[in-house]
Amino acid sequence: MSSDDRSATMRQAFEAMTALNGLTLPPDRVGTIYEGFVGLQAMVADLRRPRTAASEPAGIFVPDTITRSAAP
Repeated sequence: MSSDDRSATMRQAFEAMTALNGLTLPPDRVGTIYEGFVGLQAMVADLRRPRTAASEPAGIFVPDTITRSAAP
């Protein structure tokens, strides 16, 4: 799919979603809201990709540093 086709498809999806939800957007803000919509779609696509365990952030902490018993 070419970039122009993808852009047209995204614009149609945006317009369909706003119409379906009964949204009336101020004309001077439509461009900015559309840019946010495109960015959100990119984030959603990134979340739905397969990941390995190595992709998970490390959640390492020392319990003594977050409990009251560690107070000097």
